[in-house]
Amino acid sequence: MNETLIALGLFTDHLVSISPGLLADPDASRAFTALSRRAASEGFDLRPASAFRDYDRQARIVNEKWSGNRRVEDEAGCPIVRASMSDTAWLGAILRYSALPGTSRHHWGTDLDIWDAAAVEPDYALRLSPAEYVADGVFSAMTQWMDKLIGADDAEGFYKPYAIDSGGVAPEAWHISYRPVASRYRRLLSADTLLSLWRGEPDALGVAHEPLAMVDVLASSIAEILSRFSADE
Repeated sequence: MNETLIALGLFTDHLVSISPGLLADPDASRAFTALSRRAASEGFDLRPASAFRDYDRQARIVNEKWSGNRRVEDEAGCPIVRASMSDTAWLGAILRYSALPGTSRHHWGTDLDIWDAAAVEPDYALRLSPAEYVADGVFSAMTQWMDKLIGADDAEGFYKPYAIDSGGVAPEAWHISYRPVASRYRRLLSADTLLSLWRGEPDALGVAHEPLAMVDVLASSIAEILSRFSADE
């Protein structure tokens, strides 16, 4: 099993089903099952809204946002209009909530976006927005319970990589990561490998992927971008 391909979101054979339509690392899946049982004993119905996401899907998301064919939002969930924004500023707005392909923690199968089905009606339209998870949000009780476990290092190996705002990726109260496995993949990111993929050059398996429309902007400041927006540990 090539861990570099896993880290880049280019390998899926090791993944297992964690929920209908969602895949995850097997160790992360087992840990989440244990966490869900504990949540149920507290009255929560813990479910994953998102798990593994491959390189190509992430590339499409970023390219569509860059071209204006997919909505880019601010912290309040309001659309951002590019207007006179520079390429660098526009890229920063995109990367606030959407990772570059090859750098997303969701590539690893170790990271989940979670919600509490017991807190809402069956037809609830989940947004994964800060307002749902903090203060009086519908998932605030689950958030407080989860944060308490993480603070005590008692969350079955999970933690929140985007718990605070460090000026790059926005805080994501819904995003949890299975540290025992995720920490391995975090160290495998390489600027040269990423730039090659972003240019559409074949990967280690000889497969070429959709090039990124903003690759020249990325190449001009790759070190700074990866430092600010790549998967935090």
